[in-house]
Amino acid sequence: MTLRLSRSGWIPFALFLLTLGLVVACQGSPLGNQSQNMPMTSLACRRINHDAGQTEVCGQPITIAALSPYILDMMLSLGVEPDGYAAADLRGDLLRQPKFNNPEQQIPYIGNKLRSQPVNFGDRHSPSLEAIAKMQPDLILGEAWQGTQGKYSLLTKIAPTVLVNDGKGGWQHSIEIIAQALDKQEQLRQVKNDYHARITSVREQLTLVASKFPQILLVGSGDLSKAIYADQDSEFSRLLEALNFQLVDTGAIFSNNSALSLETIPLLNPDIIIVVAWNQAEKSDALGWEKLQQQWSNMPLLKTIPASQAGKVFFLDARLSTIRGPLAATVILDHYLNFLVSLN
Repeated sequence: MTLRLSRSGWIPFALFLLTLGLVVACQGSPLGNQSQNMPMTSLACRRINHDAGQTEVCGQPITIAALSPYILDMMLSLGVEPDGYAAADLRGDLLRQPKFNNPEQQIPYIGNKLRSQPVNFGDRHSPSLEAIAKMQPDLILGEAWQGTQGKYSLLTKIAPTVLVNDGKGGWQHSIEIIAQALDKQEQLRQVKNDYHARITSVREQLTLVASKFPQILLVGSGDLSKAIYADQDSEFSRLLEALNFQLVDTGAIFSNNSALSLETIPLLNPDIIIVVAWNQAEKSDALGWEKLQQQWSNMPLLKTIPASQAGKVFFLDARLSTIRGPLAATVILDHYLNFLVSLN
């Protein structure tokens, strides 16, 4: 029997304990313990303050469960591979695969960094508790929202659990906590140095573009004929600002700072438009940005915008915002450079 967590509901605590006990009995060894209220018992132990509480982690964890693409990105950046992984947007046969046996194809953008084949915990919104417990991890890493409604307590019954919240400063905040939990402080310094060096390099190459065409309208949509949202706070927007571009402030013209209509976009008159596209068809393998690019070219109103006529409308894959760690940031920076360097 497979038990799953979800945002909308959670399994009865007694039933969870019963299943967990059966898994332990079958495996023949105890699970990791959460020691939040105990003093540090040795120099090898450290107390991790994270976004769901405080957790004691001893030594360097070997068997690790990663509960989202965001966590996987940061782990891989630090040179650590998880033994199990909960993905986003699982479709088709992959839903039933016990492992990610072809991670480069199955995990967009960052799967090529994996040499192993992690256990498939299912979707990040409802990872399989049974699969996590059966793996007997030394450490569980996830996002703060995955620990709401008592779910954090359930995870701590399996192993020490550390949860992070990217809303408190993006991945730069989260990776500090992850690196401490994994005992990878030296690798963290290298990640920071590499990131800042890449920002500096791309900013220098786009200096002239940012001075000639400073105003960028950043929007997101799954279907241009239905809803378009202004993007003012994401990894996409933060990186544009780091490159010295200015985001068009839609709130300065419209009282609603998030929802836009096709008719309002020409009134904003941006120098450049970047559309972050997601795929609304859950079972479709088509890329969302390809669909929206076609939609844009077929809409007379959008084709008349000066940015469109000048070839300054670009499209990005919204899945990068789900990953949104240092590896994803590098991919986004590469896209920005490829898009914009020709405007020099």
